[in-house]
Amino acid sequence: MYQSLISVLALAAYANAGTPHIIDVGKQGSLSFSPNTLSADVGDTLEFHFYSGSGGHSVVSSTLENPCVPAPGGFFSGYQAADTTGDTTFVVNVTSTDPIWFYCSLGSHCESGMAGVVNPPAGATITNYTDAAAQVQHASAPASPTGGVLTSINEATETTQPGGPLQTATTTSATGVTSVTTGVQATPTSTSTGATPSPTKSESGRSNDLSVVLGLSIVVGGLVVLMA
Repeated sequence: MYQSLISVLALAAYANAGTPHIIDVGKQGSLSFSPNTLSADVGDTLEFHFYSGSGGHSVVSSTLENPCVPAPGGFFSGYQAADTTGDTTFVVNVTSTDPIWFYCSLGSHCESGMAGVVNPPAGATITNYTDAAAQVQHASAPASPTGGVLTSINEATETTQPGGPLQTATTTSATGVTSVTTGVQATPTSTSTGATPSPTKSESGRSNDLSVVLGLSIVVGGLVVLMA
């Protein structure tokens, strides 16, 4: 019962978040985050969008002092393979206005400049980070995904596919993020019927889809709590 309640509260924090900031990860095969510099307020969300066919990537939080190295208590999307069906989104909740540096940990992507920053400090830019990253021998990453929620959107049906029941849902102190860890992979909720795909929605529309699905998850979770 308590585990279900924790899961509901954790998802509620994401569904009721402020402004979503969409960050494209390696779109069209580029080794870049777009945008790679942005500002976000407390309560906003960072939505890292991974696209099928764009090459495998990841996103890891970091620090300016140690580029291409995971920040203690930060976030990690896990490696998102290039052949993943549909688009995968890694959502991170912003809980402070402190700088959040991030990078791709795959291969030499970080050293090649695939990095970004949220709320850069005065006197520092993403160029400072990428210049320092170019001197790193190889990037590293946490042992497992943490610090965010992974969902996927099927291009043919535009159906958001959330992960299965949360194995763990915890809130821990971290630089600029709330940690909500999912312990399972996303499971499909529908399949394409072979009909002509509907027109692709805008990125803002996909953000709305994500909010709706998470809201439904909260309702279902609440029913589980009442029935427990």
